[in-house]
Amino acid sequence: MEQRSSIVFLAGMIACTTASQVLLKYAGLYAAAHAGMVAGVLRNPWLAAAIAAAGGGICCWLLTLRRLPLALAYPWTALVYVLTPLAGAWLFSEVLDGRYALGIGCILAGVLLTSRGVSSR
Repeated sequence: MEQRSSIVFLAGMIACTTASQVLLKYAGLYAAAHAGMVAGVLRNPWLAAAIAAAGGGICCWLLTLRRLPLALAYPWTALVYVLTPLAGAWLFSEVLDGRYALGIGCILAGVLLTSRGVSSR
C-alpha cells in the first residue's frame, strides 16, 4: 500500500505541475487581452488556478518524499518536460517538430535509466 500511495502522490505532483504550466499559459493570454495590472494580473482567474495547481503539486511532492528517496523520485519530475509541451500542442496548436520528438524520447530514456539505479530503501 505504501508503494502505491507513493506512485499516486508522484503522479499527482507531475499532473499538478503540468496543469500549472498550462494554466500559466492561459493566464498570459488572459493578461494580454486585459490591459493593466488589476484586470490583467490581479483579477486573472487563470493565474489563481495556476497558483493553486502549483500548491497542489508541492503538497503531492512533499508526500512523495516522505515515502521515497529523492534520488528515486526526482527523475520522474522530468515527465513534466514531456507532458507540458504535448499539452501545449493539443490545447494551443503549438507545433512540435521531429527534433522535439527526439528530445522527448531522450527524456523518457533518461527517466527510465536513472530510476532503475536506485532502490526504494
